[in-house]
Amino acid sequence: MKDIDRADRLIKKQILSLNRHLPRSRKSLSELLKEDKPHVTGNDGTRHRFKWNELERLAKLIPEDDHPRLKLPIYIEIGSDKSGARISGRLECEIVNRILGSTSSENEIFIYRPDIKILRMELPTTTQYIFLVR
Repeated sequence: MKDIDRADRLIKKQILSLNRHLPRSRKSLSELLKEDKPHVTGNDGTRHRFKWNELERLAKLIPEDDHPRLKLPIYIEIGSDKSGARISGRLECEIVNRILGSTSSENEIFIYRPDIKILRMELPTTTQYIFLVR
C-alpha cells in the first residue's frame, strides 16, 4: 500500500513540474489588446508572449462586451482519466467550437487528439496545456 501512495505522490509531483509553465495569473483579452508586447508571466518566471494576429482573431470571434471576460491563455485540460481534453468556460467553448466548426453551446466540451491538433495549429500562443491529476 505504501508503494502505491509513493507512486501517486511521485506522479503528482511530475504533473506539477509539467505545469510550471502556466501563468501566475491570466489576463483578459481586453488587457492584452492594450499592451505593446502582450504577455503573461509563468510560475517559473518565463514570459509567454501572445501573437497579435491570434488576439485580433479572438477579438473578432466574440462580442466586444466579452473581451474583458475572456482570460488567456485558454487552457486545454489534459487528465489522466480520459483520452481527450476538456475545455471549460462559456467563452472558451464558444471560441473552440467556432474554430472547429462545431455548434455545441455547452460551458464544457471534450475534444480529442485530431481536434486538439487543429486548435493548437490555429491558436498556438493563446492556448496552453494544463495537466490534471484526479
